[in-house]
Amino acid sequence: MNPSLFISHGAPNIILGDSFTKKNIKTFSDSLEKPKYIIVISAHWTTKDLKIINYEAKGLMYDFYGFEDELYNFKYEINSNKEISLNILEELRKQDINIEVDTNRNTYDHGVWTTLSMMYKELHIPVIQLSIPLSYSIEQLIDLGEKLQIFKKDALIICSGGITHNLSDMNLFGEIKKYAKDFNDLVIKALEKDDKQKLLSIQNLDIFFIKIILALNTFYLYL
Repeated sequence: MNPSLFISHGAPNIILGDSFTKKNIKTFSDSLEKPKYIIVISAHWTTKDLKIINYEAKGLMYDFYGFEDELYNFKYEINSNKEISLNILEELRKQDINIEVDTNRNTYDHGVWTTLSMMYKELHIPVIQLSIPLSYSIEQLIDLGEKLQIFKKDALIICSGGITHNLSDMNLFGEIKKYAKDFNDLVIKALEKDDKQKLLSIQNLDIFFIKIILALNTFYLYL
């Protein structure tokens, strides 16, 4: 049985340096058996309803701006797989999950490829990406996370994102804003205690990005 990982991937140019975080992410793949395929959910792909990436998807999406030229020239071989994708569709539909292929989604966002490139120098593993369905309630996300567990025998499941994403409040001194720390601590405690009610109460906060953050963490908690 493969584990599930929640990875805070940081800024995309993290792959260019030699930071502690990059080395730490590399240890994940060093300590794990190689899965038959990877299912990944990234904070950078949201849709109204649940989607699966085009099974002919390959290549990188440079969905950011203002970074080093080296980053836009970075290459990494990554591919989906038709047979595996169709099996995931079939199995989820058997469990009354409405999911469709997004034929227009043909490349992988940086939440996927920066994370995987730090874990695997060469991938050679099919990567099946699922979207974050914004129409889902937190209860539905919990249900989806539980139903994805059937794939863990063959698949490594990765949620890639972050608990907060407050770039406008970052500064050179590394100061952590109180609201960010409070929210971070609240989510961590809810996950550690398997406190569904606490997660459900967070959704009442009137902040757009909370939906995405809770989606990733809810997937992770119940995978």
